[in-house]
Amino acid sequence: MPIYEYQCQSCNAQYEYLVRGKDQDFPDCPRCGSQDVQKLISSASIGRSPSQKREDRAKALSEVDPTKPHEVAGYFKERGSRFGDGDFRGTKAWGEAVDRVAEGGPTLVNT
Repeated sequence: MPIYEYQCQSCNAQYEYLVRGKDQDFPDCPRCGSQDVQKLISSASIGRSPSQKREDRAKALSEVDPTKPHEVAGYFKERGSRFGDGDFRGTKAWGEAVDRVAEGGPTLVNT
């Protein structure tokens, strides 16, 4: 049974859904209950150990110049969507915060 990834168009949550049999309906968003969801194109899953994943992250981060905010922001923006449900990273607010850092601004803004 395949696992598909979805993104809510209302609250921007990303989540996975196990499709059983002929169940082809898009699942409601588990965060806000919206039916306005979009199926994402997922990359193939490759079994990697936690230590291999840490090595991959360390290698990618070693190629980022920490004195250049736009490079650091790019690193985190690209990897933000790889964190779990309910995590701030990967959300619209995360992307906006990373964009502010890339421009040399603060990560948080008062509303």
